[in-house]
Amino acid sequence: DGVPALMTEPVKNCDRDDGDAPGNIVAKAKPTELPGVKTGFHFHSVCEANKSPGLSCSEVDVEAIDSHRIKTGQISLCSRKTFGLAMGSFLSGFLLGILLGTGYGFYLGYLGLNSYVLAAIGSISRLPEIFLLPFGCISDSLPIWGSRRKSYSIIGWLITAGGLLVMSLHPLPDPYFCQAPDGSYLYTVPPCNPSAHDQKVWYVVPGFFLSLGLNLAGVAGEGLIIEYSQLEAPERRGKLKAELTMVTTVGTLMASLFIGCCMNGKAYLGTFDWTLGYNHIMGVAFILVMIQIPLTLFLVYEPPLKERPSFRAHLRASWQLVQSKSFVAVIMFAFGTHLMVTIATTAAPMVRARWAGVKVLQQQLCGMISTFTMLVAVWFFKVYFLQTSWRRIFYTACVTAVVLDAVPAYLTIFNVVRNQYFFLGEEILSAMPMAAIKLVSALLLIEMVEPGSEGLSAGLLGTIYNASTPFGTAISNQIFGLFTPSLYDAANYVEDTPAFRRTVAWSYAVTYGTTLAGFILIRLIPSQKEEALKRKKEWGSRRSYGVLVLVIPSICFMYAITVLVMANIPEMACSKIIGGRGCN
Repeated sequence: DGVPALMTEPVKNCDRDDGDAPGNIVAKAKPTELPGVKTGFHFHSVCEANKSPGLSCSEVDVEAIDSHRIKTGQISLCSRKTFGLAMGSFLSGFLLGILLGTGYGFYLGYLGLNSYVLAAIGSISRLPEIFLLPFGCISDSLPIWGSRRKSYSIIGWLITAGGLLVMSLHPLPDPYFCQAPDGSYLYTVPPCNPSAHDQKVWYVVPGFFLSLGLNLAGVAGEGLIIEYSQLEAPERRGKLKAELTMVTTVGTLMASLFIGCCMNGKAYLGTFDWTLGYNHIMGVAFILVMIQIPLTLFLVYEPPLKERPSFRAHLRASWQLVQSKSFVAVIMFAFGTHLMVTIATTAAPMVRARWAGVKVLQQQLCGMISTFTMLVAVWFFKVYFLQTSWRRIFYTACVTAVVLDAVPAYLTIFNVVRNQYFFLGEEILSAMPMAAIKLVSALLLIEMVEPGSEGLSAGLLGTIYNASTPFGTAISNQIFGLFTPSLYDAANYVEDTPAFRRTVAWSYAVTYGTTLAGFILIRLIPSQKEEALKRKKEWGSRRSYGVLVLVIPSICFMYAITVLVMANIPEMACSKIIGGRGCN
């Protein structure tokens, strides 16, 4: 980065002008560059950025100069100022990989839950994403001990650690299905431990708090990342976000490797004769989170607050933000398209487990390859396509992902090719378009937020976006619960009749159709940075836009919560209204 590691003598290059008000600094001479510092990094600007009220810039230490690197975008993720932030991104990806990677073997295999209940649990674990708006607002406007970002990141990691601790200490029940002498499950005989279904509350509730803490830490960190990114030059803006996205992807990659090697026992739909238990996996994650807390405290730089923000002012700013036509257009696009994508067939987990015969190790290995592919795709996009039309990238990426998913799915359904490696190949191929979609969404947010409300903007967009997830899951359970023969009955996959194959095929067709239908909203987003800035300047605001943004997702959210909670209550899980076969 060009700045000497040690500076024993204070540098004197700017003083107070006696004719100015206290604390106003002016240069007495032409600003000069520090030796070895890259172009555009002037000492006078360092003084101006780091001075305290009423003090001159006669002495500026290395701390101030390192801080200024961040303010000018000239930073390294391995520096003392940002290492904790980079490790937080890595751990976020790792924990996300743990949550996604263990659900298949634990809930579907070990606890023997139905696929629609599995979908409901997945949505419940993501419910804390709905609180991104209040999290962002609190992070922006209610500092703790002068810190708006680090303090809430630490609180979030503590909540995450609490959820992991409960799951790691609770003893596992016996598996739901009976096991053969070699450890594999016997699906054609009555279950040996039906009460295993009742134990899911010990994992669903702590999983909710795990996700809650992870999202609180994430939104605080995201606000800090956006602050950094907005200081980058327009032609470089998004570089830092892309690099941190790559770090998060590496964390997910390591989680896949860990699960594939250590949780691949036959009890978890794997192939090994030995395995770590689900509680052991959560124990390892707990230790990593406890290590991250001091890293966040000591190795993350947060610019000092010049004045205490007002919570009431942020509430007013929130209301003004949701009235902005340019921002509302992006929000409604995110909500609508994500809703369409989350309407997915409940047959997918059963097709994967019963017909394709996917095992945990192979799933995690393919997940690692797809994660690495996503990592390369983010780098490739950052280097070559940062200025390409966002609409074109989004449309092309989603259509490509649908096509790549449909080919192995239909060949597996109709028993043309039933091979786990062939079935998992689409995940590797679809990683590149999905990486492009995620990065475009992040770049959209960077351009649309207003300075000073980074956490608020990220929270608002995240809240509305994620409100569609439980609603889409609830709609999916209801729509695909109407298909006959039943899509979640394991016996139908064992019988494997032509009529049932056609039923499953139609459910996939509905999934792909709803995904592509979301592109009628593509014109709601700008094509690139210039159009985004033009919209912010020229498009007006209306109160009706704010009402639209708040009312529609709220109704969808309340409806979804009712359906998903019913799916996890044993007495109600059989109801047809939530996708069950009906209660006697």
